[in-house]
Amino acid sequence: MDTLIPFVVALVVITVASLRYHLPPFLTLVGTSVLFGLLAGMPGETLVAAITGGAGRIFAILGIVIFCGVGIAQVLRESGRIADIVADIRGLVRRPLATAGAAGYLLSVPLMCGITSFVILAPILAHLQPDRQASRTLLYCAGVAGMISYVLLYPAPVVYSTITTLGLFAGRPWEIDLVALPVSLLLLAGLLVALRARGTPAALPADPVHPAGGRSLRAWLPFLVIVLALAIGSLVPALHLLSNINLALLAGLFAALATVPADVREKALARGTKNAGIIIFDLAGAGAFGGVIAASTFPGDVTALVQDYLPITLLPFVVAALVQAAQGSRVVTAAVTATVLSTTPAAMAIDPLALVLMISAGAFMFSYVSDPFFWLLKRTTGDDFGGVVRNYTLPLSAAGIVTLAVALVIQGSL
Repeated sequence: MDTLIPFVVALVVITVASLRYHLPPFLTLVGTSVLFGLLAGMPGETLVAAITGGAGRIFAILGIVIFCGVGIAQVLRESGRIADIVADIRGLVRRPLATAGAAGYLLSVPLMCGITSFVILAPILAHLQPDRQASRTLLYCAGVAGMISYVLLYPAPVVYSTITTLGLFAGRPWEIDLVALPVSLLLLAGLLVALRARGTPAALPADPVHPAGGRSLRAWLPFLVIVLALAIGSLVPALHLLSNINLALLAGLFAALATVPADVREKALARGTKNAGIIIFDLAGAGAFGGVIAASTFPGDVTALVQDYLPITLLPFVVAALVQAAQGSRVVTAAVTATVLSTTPAAMAIDPLALVLMISAGAFMFSYVSDPFFWLLKRTTGDDFGGVVRNYTLPLSAAGIVTLAVALVIQGSL
C-alpha cells in the first residue's frame, strides 16, 4: 500500500495546480509524475524512463489522430461550413433539442474532440433561440450529447487509446460499436427526454438561406472520405492499410484542405496546428503520469485494496473514476487507466468489451471542477455553479452508471 498515499497526494496537487494556480496540464502532469515517483521511492533512472516512455507512447498513439481531427475542425470553422452542417441537420430534424443533440453527437467523433465540436457549435446554437433559458438548454444538450459519443464510440480518442494501450480487438476494433452505438443512442434519447420534460423550446423557424447543395457537400466531404477509407480498408483485403484510422483521418484532412481557398487553408493550418499542439502536449503529460504510475507498485497496491472490498471486475471503473476526478480529461483517464490495468490481472480476467465499457463508464464520472469543459460550459451558458452541476455533471455521471451496468451485464453473461 506504499503508493496509495502518494497517489492521493498527486490527485490533490493536480487539482490545486489546475484550479488555484491555473498551470497548464502538461506542466502539472509531468511535475506531478516526478513528485509521485519520488514519494513512491522509484529510482531516478526508472522514473525518468517512465516519464519519457509514457509521453512518447501517447504521442505515437494519438499524435496524428489529434492533429488531423483538430485540423479538419479548424478548416470547417474558418470556411464557415459548420453552419452548413447544422443547416443540413436542421433540414432533417425540426425540433431544436434534437438538432442540438444530433449536432453535438455527430461532430465530436470525427473531430476527435468533444470540446472542439462544442466550441464550433456554440455560436450557432446560441442564436437558434431568442429566449436565454431555451438557448442555454440547447448548449447543455449539445455539450452532453457530444461527450456521450466521444467517450463511447470508436474511433474517438477515448476508446481508441484504451484498446491500443491494452492491445484489444486487434484487426476488428469496429466490433466495439456494435454494442457501444446502441448504448450511446439510448443515452442520447434519455438526455433528450429529460431535457424535454423540463420544458420544450419552440420549434425552429424555417431556414431562409439553406446552403447550396455543392457547398453543403463540401462541408461533409472530409467525413465522407474518412468513412469511405475505413470502409474500403475493412472490406478489401488488398487495401487493408486504409482501415488505419491515422491514414483515414489524414485523407480527410487533405480532402478538407483541397476544397478551400489558399488564404483559408493557411489560416486554418496555422490555428489548427497551435490548438493541436496544446492538446497533444497535454495528452503527452497524461502519458507521462500514467507511465510512472504503471512503473510503480501502484497497480498491485490498488488491486490488493479493491480485492479486499470489491470484486476485481470493478477495478477498471474505480481507477478510471479516480483518475477522471483528479484531472478531468477523458482521454487522459483512458490512457492512464489502460496503462495501469495493463500490469494487473483485471486486464485478463474481464471480457474485452466489458473492460472498454468500464473504463468509459469511469471517464463519465465526476466531471466537476477539474474538468476544463465544466468551466467552458459555465462561461458559455452564463449559468451558476449549481446549474452546471445539474445540467452537465449529473447527466454524465448518470451515463456512467448506465454504461457500467451494461458492462456488468456483458461480464456476467460470460
